[in-house]
Amino acid sequence: MMARQEFTLADTLRQDAQLQPLHADARWPALLIHVERNATRQTRLAQLYRERTTFTGPAEEIVFTPPQAYVRQFIYNDTLALTSINYANFRLFFRGNSYTAAHLPELKTELATAWPRILSVLQVSAYHKGVYLTLVDSKQELKELTGLSPAGGFALVGQDAIFLVNTPTRRLQARHEVFHLLANEVWGVTQSRLLNEGGAVYCDNECWYENAIYSINAYLLQTGKLLPLARLINDFDNAARTEQVAAYLQSAGLFKYLYEQYGVEKMKRLWLEGFEKFPVIYGFPVSRLEKEWKAYIRKIALPKHMDWTKVSQQGCG
Repeated sequence: MMARQEFTLADTLRQDAQLQPLHADARWPALLIHVERNATRQTRLAQLYRERTTFTGPAEEIVFTPPQAYVRQFIYNDTLALTSINYANFRLFFRGNSYTAAHLPELKTELATAWPRILSVLQVSAYHKGVYLTLVDSKQELKELTGLSPAGGFALVGQDAIFLVNTPTRRLQARHEVFHLLANEVWGVTQSRLLNEGGAVYCDNECWYENAIYSINAYLLQTGKLLPLARLINDFDNAARTEQVAAYLQSAGLFKYLYEQYGVEKMKRLWLEGFEKFPVIYGFPVSRLEKEWKAYIRKIALPKHMDWTKVSQQGCG
């Protein structure tokens, strides 16, 4: 059940010009007192919550803060009930009769492999916040549970929660979605869809072929399928809506190039400040980046037996 929300903004009531005629009403002072009490109670409850949920024990402990109300409605759903276990930084939620329940060793192996890769990309030695990870058997089940149905799953940045589709026919998108969550916690929240998705695909670093991120981009360049960089920077979601795989892989290629050629510190600045500050951060304009990057990948060998139809239809597995 959602907590009842009470109005707490007494100053807003006082300053709202449309409410000025009510100030002469005999009930007005009592209303203000009631709202001020709401504010005092909310402040007291917030302080109590912080005191009770701020962990001051050993720094190496993995700490699960209470899930927010939005997440609780899914993981503690009485109608679509889930069971749970703890593993490393994760509290795993799944149906007792699900594919995940029958393949927990494989899931743990995948998470154990994903975690150091993500920390390595982020250049941090450890991450001690607990993550609520819910696994379902299909995108249809994901939609039934959450109302959302992306093919692989999604991360709720700022809420320590991830939802993944786990099936025998699709590669688990753990590295991709866990990167979203951790990167936006460790580096700060980015407004760049190119960097957010490109970084996640780079962190995943798997797509059918050897050296996939660069080699597939080399194929896209050779066949005229590359998207204009300005479109990816300024209109990523519309570009991905019609050319999803190309948009994601090209963004990964650009992320990889900037990250590996110019270093993590500049990438972290770009992540937070956006491409508007690119010339300040890197010392040259975005137009030069596009030319430089194309010249670089033009030298990359194309994937052997490239099947673009398969990649464009199935994504990276």
